[in-house]
Amino acid sequence: MKYRYVGISRTREKRSGIIEAEDPVEARVRLRAMQIRPMVIQESKTSSLESFGSKLTLGSPVKLKQLIIFTRQLSSLIDSGVSVVKAIELLQVQEANKAFQKILGDIKNSIESGGTLAGALEKYPHVFGEFFIRVIEAGEISGTLDKSLKSVGEQLEKLAKTKAKVIKAMTYPAITLVASIVAVVFLLIKVIPEISKLYGSSKLPDITVMVLNLSNWFQTNLIILVIGIVATPIAIMFVYRFDAFRDVWDPIVLRTPLFGQLAVRSAVARFSRTLSTLVASGVPLLKGFEICSKVISNRALKKSIQQAATGVSEGKSIVEGLSQLGHFPPMVLHMINIGEMTGRLDELLSKVAEIYDDEVDNSVDAVTSLLQPVLIIFVGGIILFLMIAMYMPIFNLGEKMSGI
Repeated sequence: MKYRYVGISRTREKRSGIIEAEDPVEARVRLRAMQIRPMVIQESKTSSLESFGSKLTLGSPVKLKQLIIFTRQLSSLIDSGVSVVKAIELLQVQEANKAFQKILGDIKNSIESGGTLAGALEKYPHVFGEFFIRVIEAGEISGTLDKSLKSVGEQLEKLAKTKAKVIKAMTYPAITLVASIVAVVFLLIKVIPEISKLYGSSKLPDITVMVLNLSNWFQTNLIILVIGIVATPIAIMFVYRFDAFRDVWDPIVLRTPLFGQLAVRSAVARFSRTLSTLVASGVPLLKGFEICSKVISNRALKKSIQQAATGVSEGKSIVEGLSQLGHFPPMVLHMINIGEMTGRLDELLSKVAEIYDDEVDNSVDAVTSLLQPVLIIFVGGIILFLMIAMYMPIFNLGEKMSGI
């Protein structure tokens, strides 16, 4: 459930926003953990039109690569003794992306008006994200802004690499599947009708008749077929935006062979590295969990993280919450448990992230090496079936002639 709040931060700034919690009491506990003293907490009521519109929100106008470059350059400038305002001004001048250039100008003006860098970044959550903003906020408070920016840059680079690995694993199967569908449709619409003309009105085997009927159906309903092929992925992406569908689908994904392992390992690597960076930067643990739940896309894993946050707010260990749904691997839970007991949670989480980065590489290799022959055999089998069906009458005719 979502609650709208108004409160005061420890720097005596007025803060407002929306927080997810089971009830107002939990919302109050989470705000306290974020070092915000709540003055107003009320249930956020969203109209159906607003809810629908939120599903169609456009992505960030700034690409991840651009954000990484900006973060690295800003860190270097501040480390060299350049003021935050001057550094952002220099980066604004050289920025080619007009939308990002305008955003940087607004950030510079906000800081010159007496605001903080984190406060200026909060105006653009769709560009910088909660993780980016909170690490910068912690860096400003502790006086280590250059180190915080460097940590954010490293984190973003590693997240980008993990994302690229997952995309790499999915690209080949997707391209092969599309090419296979096009090839089969071409055979049914163009090749098979030409072959069928050779037989005239002869009596044909049942398997040949079935393929010819299928070919006729494809020719008659070609427009509907094309619309269906184009509309299906669009419909899937649209439906996937709804939480009710993902509550059912996402746990299934985690249990699928190969792809489930890849999804779990990439999510664990992202979770571990994000929480490690946040904890090392001085961000409160509960706020860290809230940010981690936003950077993890799988709803099943997201719920495990939210349960861990609830458990920590009640005085329980992190592992108790993460282990309830059984989605996190035992090794990860063991490492986190050691980190809690020794007070080295950020170090242990960083090691988990490194281990699972390697596991993601192994999963990508396993998926691509196995899917390639499977898809080739599958597509080849379909084409072989169609060819046998169409040449079966010729084989039968040859047998009859040899028996005369």
